[in-house]
Amino acid sequence: MLKPSDLAAELRARHLDVGLVPIMEVLDAPAGTYRVANGIGIGSEKEVYSVYLHHTVPVTEIKTVMLDPASRTSVELARLVLEKFYKLTPRYVAAGEAADAQLLIGDPAIQYRQAHPEESYLDLATAWREFTGLPFVFAVWAIRLPLWKAIPVAFQLRAAKKLGLASRDIIAQTPFETKYVTEHLCYDLGPQQKKAITLFGEMLAQNGQIATAPRLTYL
Repeated sequence: MLKPSDLAAELRARHLDVGLVPIMEVLDAPAGTYRVANGIGIGSEKEVYSVYLHHTVPVTEIKTVMLDPASRTSVELARLVLEKFYKLTPRYVAAGEAADAQLLIGDPAIQYRQAHPEESYLDLATAWREFTGLPFVFAVWAIRLPLWKAIPVAFQLRAAKKLGLASRDIIAQTPFETKYVTEHLCYDLGPQQKKAITLFGEMLAQNGQIATAPRLTYL
């Protein structure tokens, strides 16, 4: 199964016309590369649970951080949270090196957190919300088609979202999965989510992580 970063690469190479990609893919792309399906995405309005920094010292004392290169979105969010929100200047180390904190995402993050509930975690969506008052958007549906083709595709994606939301109890196999897909994740892409995307892009541009603050086109 393709990872989100693989999907982004395939879409960037025009091997795909449509893809669910990390938000960094559309924020860092040249202007006009993608159209974004309105009303549908993957984000979190509070605790996302599966994207966090596991830390062994108090957050304000973090000096070294091991990042997960598999997700640039989570990496850049972690850097913003630590550097801009907590005013820290940590050193980022390679995988396998000792560190005060480690970025974990996805299934490994969920599995570790469930196995070690007593340990300390900085949930990155929670931190973003606390400092900005906004939800965080991790992924969007990006479209690389002419406008006349892109419009019905965006409509179909929103229709698929409705079917998926109505089927969450069927899709989820365990009580935790039900809680995760209903409470930790949000699938909307409305005014608040768009505001959050804009703010995230502006912060990245200010830090020099992307060339310019992007203006996305929503369909």
